[in-house]
Amino acid sequence: MKYLSAFILAATLFAAPLAAHAGDAPAPRDAQSEPPESACVPHSVAEEQLAKFFNEKVIGLGVGRDQDTVIELYVSSHGSWTILVTMTDGMSCIAASGENWTTPDELAGLAS
Repeated sequence: MKYLSAFILAATLFAAPLAAHAGDAPAPRDAQSEPPESACVPHSVAEEQLAKFFNEKVIGLGVGRDQDTVIELYVSSHGSWTILVTMTDGMSCIAASGENWTTPDELAGLAS
């Protein structure tokens, strides 16, 4: 429960309250350069919460330069996006998030 509370707090820092009606897109989130310390939770919790609250799923990932992190890009069909950084201990942190993600035509198949 501690991790879930921390992630919800972190998501609140990055996101405006969810739309009042189901089906509406969440209000815009501003991109951030660094996550607050409380933004780190186990990867499974982060993935679950991004899907549940923002309908985001991973469309791409890469290994960090020092090979001690995995960077994932989560995107929703309504344009919200989150960059999640996962360390070797399995903890994931929100690195940035925002709205209005667009995908070039040649990459569009990855998001569907």
